[in-house]
Amino acid sequence: MKTMFLPIVMFVLCGLAAAFGQYTDLLQRANAGDPAAQVKMGNLYALGQGVNRNSQEAVKWFRRAAEQGDTDGEYRLGGMYDVGFGVPSDPATAVKWYQQAAKQGFLDAEYRLGVMYEQGHGVSKDDAQAAKWYQLAASHGRPEAQFKLGEMYETGRGLPQSYKDAWKWYYQAAQKDRPEAQFKLGKLYEQGLGVPQSTSEAIKWYQKAIAKGDSEAEESLRALEK
Repeated sequence: MKTMFLPIVMFVLCGLAAAFGQYTDLLQRANAGDPAAQVKMGNLYALGQGVNRNSQEAVKWFRRAAEQGDTDGEYRLGGMYDVGFGVPSDPATAVKWYQQAAKQGFLDAEYRLGVMYEQGHGVSKDDAQAAKWYQLAASHGRPEAQFKLGEMYETGRGLPQSYKDAWKWYYQAAQKDRPEAQFKLGKLYEQGLGVPQSTSEAIKWYQKAIAKGDSEAEESLRALEK
């Protein structure tokens, strides 16, 4: 029996040794000032992967990367201030770090700035600024930003009202399987807003949204088929 378990024990020990070696190498690189390694260290502590979860250690490593101008570090440090994880919640400081990352074209930071300005979280509520950041994130392919930009065009918040532009951005998000955008496309086709009215197109997009669990699309399709 002991002989049978020996290979298993050796396998586990070898795996632990390899993991420890990887951690040691990562720590050495992080301490030497490698921002990518510092971000990875922050992620390990934030998620508790291979180490005890420690939000303050995560903040420490994200900050080291951020202070070197690393966009991933800036964004993640902003996120820690945004939700108050490892530091007291401070939305204004979150915005500062998001802006640092977004100015260098960091997609997730662009989107988060749009959210912060739309909600007035850490900054004064400003639909025009929200639209600006959503536009950047949308043009870089973020589907959530594409949907938000579609909403702003549809309602005329922060941008000139345009159903045609709303359709454009909803369509791009819908192509990436965002059910809320598929539902909005169904509505535009049902009502003929920005596109020629088409019941068949409305049904098609409602069905796509329903397949992803969208209850509003289910209600709209039921009303359309009465």
